[in-house]
Amino acid sequence: MAIAVVETVNFGLRYLVEAAAGRGHEVILLTGDRSRYTYEFSSGLADEIDIIDIDTTDVDKMVEILREVPDLAGVVRMTDRWSLQALAVAQRLGLPYQSAAAVELMRNKALLRRHLYDNGFSRSPGLTVHPRTADLEELTRILPFPCVVKDVAGSASQNVWLVRNSKELACVLTVAREADDLRGEALAVEPYFIGPMYSAETVSWKGETKIIGVSSRALSPEPYFREEISSFPVLFPEAKQAALAEWISEILSSVDYDGVTHTEFIVTTEGFEIVEINARIGGALIGECVNRSLGINFHSAFVDLALGRRPQVMDIRPEIRQGATAVAIYAPRTGVFEAIDGTGTLSDHPGAPELYLGRSSGEVIPTTIDQRGGIGLVIANGETAELSLQNAMSAAGKLTVRMRGGSRAQDV
Repeated sequence: MAIAVVETVNFGLRYLVEAAAGRGHEVILLTGDRSRYTYEFSSGLADEIDIIDIDTTDVDKMVEILREVPDLAGVVRMTDRWSLQALAVAQRLGLPYQSAAAVELMRNKALLRRHLYDNGFSRSPGLTVHPRTADLEELTRILPFPCVVKDVAGSASQNVWLVRNSKELACVLTVAREADDLRGEALAVEPYFIGPMYSAETVSWKGETKIIGVSSRALSPEPYFREEISSFPVLFPEAKQAALAEWISEILSSVDYDGVTHTEFIVTTEGFEIVEINARIGGALIGECVNRSLGINFHSAFVDLALGRRPQVMDIRPEIRQGATAVAIYAPRTGVFEAIDGTGTLSDHPGAPELYLGRSSGEVIPTTIDQRGGIGLVIANGETAELSLQNAMSAAGKLTVRMRGGSRAQDV
């Protein structure tokens, strides 16, 4: 029997393949761009699965192709960008699928903020702005500066702006009107919450939510929100950990969602505040950090969900074996990526650091202010999350990204 995967995050496909095999299934990957999985395929994984090159935004075509697959048991929905397409494919093929309404709600940052406010989970309702029809003077009167403005359906920290005054707001509205890479039709205006950011990695089934663990997050200096470092696991004091688990569980129950989530939140002086809820596993190497630290296959939850089963990871009590940290390696400027120098030092470094390269030599780097400027990640282990952080940062500091052409100029 087979399981179809409609795109996935850049790293972790091997874990899906292993989980499917353990349940007696082969994997079929549907993708519109094989280069997304450069690292995964470099280890020979492409020879172990069936790959269908197809426009993964075309539900009709995917349904047509998959109808020809004998004994197709499920469709894996693993990313937010292709979630609704994957759900539609599964539904039309009569296979298990999660609530599209819940995924749509979490995918739309403005609707989610309103839902959180209406249900008492946030102290601010936020605002939806349509950049082409927005009235600058009216918005200047009603917006609480500073605020955060973002694409309602964005990801990878792309099209996220810190707006501190009316002049910056005018600039952002102009950029948004001219942008050709907005994934939503509007902008979400959210409060500027002050405090460190974390993410809860969870899985839910029939009203029950299990927090697998919490990751820390380091961002670039403002006004950008480029994600640079993630460590796992964060150990809050017992009372705060219990409060967080109850809070997250109530929120996901209110959304009526079954599945994996990567919930970003900020710890403010007034308590927890949601940044966003992603109906997927954490991007970059967060899933890898979870698996290394706990000795589990967190990705297996997606296979179980595709088969219509309660995820096995909900019923295990893993012990923390080690900490793991991923440090993103970014291009120092725009231009053409050539190579990363210094990788020979990694084998002698504590923490067994590894470089997960996400770019190929010759690729153009269009910007450095968000994840589009990422070249790869260095992941390292340690006896604790803090020690893994030190190992990963030290190892990453030994590497140099070599570029050709381009400039250091930044966009808005």
